[in-house]
Amino acid sequence: MTEVQPVAIISDSPETREKNVGFGFAAYIKTIADLIAYKENNTPLVIGIYGEWGSGKTTLMQNIKRSLDNEARYKDGQDFRRCKTVWFQAWKYAKEEEILSALIEEIFKTMKGDNFFERCKPEIEKLTKKIDKSKIAASLIKLVSGIDVNEFFSDLSYKDKLGFYDTFQEFFDDLTWTYLNCQEQDDKKGALVIFIDDLDRCPAPRIVKVLETIKLFMDKKGCIFVIGAANEIIIKALKEIYKDDAEKFMDKIVQVTFNLPQIPEGDFETFMDSIGIDIEESVLKYLHLILPAMRNNPRRLKRYLNNLHLQYGLLKNRGTEIDFSHLIFWSIIDTDYPSLRKNIVENKNIRFFFTLRDAIKAVNEKVKDRDGLEMDEEVLKEISPALHEYIKESELRKIFTEFDCDEDQLMQLITMSSVVESAEELKEKEELKKPKTIGGMVKVPEGEFKYGDDNQKEMIDKPYEIDIYPVTNGQYKGFIEANGYDTEEYWSVKGVKWRDENKIKLPKYWDNVKFNHPEQPVVGISYYEAEAFANWSGKRLPTEKEWEKAARGTDGRVYPWGNEFDKEKCNSEESGIGKTTRVTVYPDGKSPYNCHDMAGNVWEWCSDLYSKDGTRRAIRGGSWDNDARRCRASFRGAARPSARWRPDGVRLARN
Repeated sequence: MTEVQPVAIISDSPETREKNVGFGFAAYIKTIADLIAYKENNTPLVIGIYGEWGSGKTTLMQNIKRSLDNEARYKDGQDFRRCKTVWFQAWKYAKEEEILSALIEEIFKTMKGDNFFERCKPEIEKLTKKIDKSKIAASLIKLVSGIDVNEFFSDLSYKDKLGFYDTFQEFFDDLTWTYLNCQEQDDKKGALVIFIDDLDRCPAPRIVKVLETIKLFMDKKGCIFVIGAANEIIIKALKEIYKDDAEKFMDKIVQVTFNLPQIPEGDFETFMDSIGIDIEESVLKYLHLILPAMRNNPRRLKRYLNNLHLQYGLLKNRGTEIDFSHLIFWSIIDTDYPSLRKNIVENKNIRFFFTLRDAIKAVNEKVKDRDGLEMDEEVLKEISPALHEYIKESELRKIFTEFDCDEDQLMQLITMSSVVESAEELKEKEELKKPKTIGGMVKVPEGEFKYGDDNQKEMIDKPYEIDIYPVTNGQYKGFIEANGYDTEEYWSVKGVKWRDENKIKLPKYWDNVKFNHPEQPVVGISYYEAEAFANWSGKRLPTEKEWEKAARGTDGRVYPWGNEFDKEKCNSEESGIGKTTRVTVYPDGKSPYNCHDMAGNVWEWCSDLYSKDGTRRAIRGGSWDNDARRCRASFRGAARPSARWRPDGVRLARN
């Protein structure tokens, strides 16, 4: 009889036990908690803790709250004010108009949980006597007499709840300071800290309402808000109401921002040591391959490990003997290489897996430990072109080097991976199947905008469309295969002369593996080639004004995302990558009109002359080998129309 294999599952609950928090959060917890409690930091104060789904925001915030709730922090002689904390989850409330009263209710519930209404009944009764509206005064007397908070609020209509806040702000302020035990209303002695978790889980109108509610507290000393969210979702919601002023709105509200950094591999190892369940040694051995597939995201890693253990348990309990490392390898392919998975699974081409594995083994013998991006062209010429896309991936080659399963085992792995997919995983895979917006365009409206380094006012008279991404190798390939280089109608007179004299048939770096992935922008094309490609596409090159408005919107921002340079939002010299990246890599660096890669990656040809003598054409956007200064949206570059540099690409427009 087969021995039953138990399945160990890791909880996805936020880590609140200090020894289990991990991920290097201890330093973040102490720093932010100290910042909140330090008595010299003025209030009101709003702190934004930003990070993508599953990155650990809730864990961090709950542990900051826990630190602030620790009475040992407030010993005599310390530099910290006493903090009272409230946890508010706005996503639980279905109606936007309930947010203010719900927040007040949550504060009252926290007070009641502290036995405040019972302990301080005489002081609170004195406060109620100042109120001259009998209905709410009577309700408050019930409240301080020990009635349930829910019953207290159920006595009031929504209008009365708002009236409570609008009319009795002074009472509310007095009540809060009494709760903080600060009769003199001194924020050096106390503060009310309100944590708003998972704001990005709210529908867009509710996100806006929560932030507008926070603004009501912005003149109240002693109030501190800590917001946890994915910042890009918040900005997107605000843009629906505030348009181009969305980021300005957030800048006025949030005084301190903390972007959760990517968690290093070493911190994941420490975390897994503290989990308290058995983890296969091969997980640690191949963590350097697993983490990139999981994007160094704690929640994705937990889900991945849970799925691994479930699959392994199913296989073992079915009597299937399989190496756990093989399960790891297939799961990485399944997660991070959708086109390979499609070739093997959806196209029912199991032999493709073994053909690729044999080819990789042969390549490894020739290139040894060299980086796949620098792979010798001669080596690739001996391999089927259908395999090139995968052989160039050095991480994938490492996997296939040790992935020595047979056909039956591979079928078992494929079957098990589809059995345990979660709803979120299925949704993610469906998103991957959807056509990408490469080749898509966005509409930019007519109207006034700020242009150039001096932000002079300029006007675009008519709306136009512009490419979301720079033109990719995959798109440009269509032009080549359509015999675009030899079709005279696409070329200008000067272009034909230059093309024929120089015997041009392809972009200069077309065969360079460093620059020729289908989703990398095409590079090494002259102005003449860009112009011909545009004519073939039924589009045109943008003017400089059109390009700049699409890149920076109407507010004169320095970079597509705002006024401060951020190397995490573009591929510039500061990133240290040293080549072009796929055009979809930097979604956080998009412009107000949703155009990507308008700072860095590649220079983009425009239709304008740069110099009056006509010898040079304008290029915009900077590139992977330019610094932040040249990647500004207003920076004008120039090149001779015959130039074919590695950083030269194109983005198209149309009326």
